[in-house]
Amino acid sequence: MTWRGLTDPASATILHGLAIWSWHIPALFDAALASEPVHWLQHFSFLTSALLFWWALLNGRARRRGYGASVFYLFFTSTHCGLLGAILALSKNEVFVPKNSAASQWNLTALEDQQLGGLIMWVGASAFYLAAALVLTAFWIGSGSSAVKAGSASSMRN
Repeated sequence: MTWRGLTDPASATILHGLAIWSWHIPALFDAALASEPVHWLQHFSFLTSALLFWWALLNGRARRRGYGASVFYLFFTSTHCGLLGAILALSKNEVFVPKNSAASQWNLTALEDQQLGGLIMWVGASAFYLAAALVLTAFWIGSGSSAVKAGSASSMRN
């Protein structure tokens, strides 16, 4: 895939979502806990997909299409990340087999650790995406009022 394809807002959003969801498949999650190189790969994919996502929204074609497109992709990402977080937070059973779990160091069971991680993902990430969407919505509204002012100023000159 070329840079243009990777930084397309839809592609970047899908790649970011795939990175988040695929690494939460229990077999892949366990592999990341069991192997340091796999763990590094997991975090590398999180970081690179997130950078592509934010680049696409703030500098890519979504930006040229207007702030509304970026708000849409933020809403979509917030929704699917929130869903994954809610699944983990509200689960009554461990999704991940607690091998190599550091939960006991924090006086947590593996289930409590999973639920806390899900809660952080659900509420924390959703709040961050919401804040970014609100800022972009303000810019979107502001850019519309600037266009109206520019249009009315040019009509007054005529």
